[in-house]
Amino acid sequence: MAIRRAMALAVALMVSVTMAAAQQAPTKKDEKKRSKQEQQEIEQVVKLVDGVMAGQPAPGDITMTLEPFFMKSQEQRTFVPFVLTVNNAPKTDAAMYVRVVNPAAVPDPKAKKVEYPWDDIHFIPAAQLAGDSVKLNRVFMATAGTYDVYIAFKERLPEKAPKGTMPKIGVLKTQVTVPDFYNGELATSTILVADKVNMLSAPPNPDEARERPFVFGAQELLPAPDMEFKKSEELSIFFQVYNAGLDATGKPDLVLEYEFHKAEGAADKFFNKTTPQTVNAQNLPPQFDPAKFPVPGGITVPLASFAEGDYRLAVKITDKASGKTKNQDIKFSVKG
Repeated sequence: MAIRRAMALAVALMVSVTMAAAQQAPTKKDEKKRSKQEQQEIEQVVKLVDGVMAGQPAPGDITMTLEPFFMKSQEQRTFVPFVLTVNNAPKTDAAMYVRVVNPAAVPDPKAKKVEYPWDDIHFIPAAQLAGDSVKLNRVFMATAGTYDVYIAFKERLPEKAPKGTMPKIGVLKTQVTVPDFYNGELATSTILVADKVNMLSAPPNPDEARERPFVFGAQELLPAPDMEFKKSEELSIFFQVYNAGLDATGKPDLVLEYEFHKAEGAADKFFNKTTPQTVNAQNLPPQFDPAKFPVPGGITVPLASFAEGDYRLAVKITDKASGKTKNQDIKFSVKG
């Protein structure tokens, strides 16, 4: 039986979010004028990454993991918001440096300064490091390819800290492969499983946007911290479809299908599905320009009828204009 429910992330809402996202200004790196102490902090975290790139062991007082998301931007670069989980960081102010490196690039020996695809500095107040589980939302941008991403994290000591006090530090090195959304092939953004959707009274300023990359227009979609949900909760997903074909009216013509399968031993068994969504000229607003805006998709489903266990949500996008299809899977668990 199809799940019959008004979708909280209905097509109209998703279109507004998508259009707001497409109209966002390109992400800017830190351009603030910094104090002498801050400049020293920046030099220290930059040297930490330089050392690890040169083969020195990465300091591990503070450990980190990175979860990237990928979205098409106005530029020929992919917008990569990410969630950084930080472990063992002192609950004090900190400095963080992000560097994205193309390992295949050959440095110019004549260049006075090495230019990286992305590098940025963040000064993090202690309030953002409170609690048992620390997750920071940040962003970088890059063209399609495989990159080494370095993140240095350093405790900021007070100016009058006792002599010999050593700050806790850590450096993460991880590899991120950025997909190509500009090759004309049917594709989707990362499917974002949302923990909550916040409605904002005003959009963040450019500096705040560096710390809140999941804001689209007047809405903030916060990623779920894990894929384990209670029966009393809902599963909400959001994504964008790129490079859809166009019908005779110049608009996309898509069918979005969502099927739930429950794990049964080594295989899984069909459990339920939602009513397919159609996205075409009949329900897209007249101002929707496929050259500027991706096609939105998303659903919200209550989990009360789901028995405890492991599930797979199969998402199928059928492009009726081009005859192409795209499939994506999301695995999640339901507990009591």
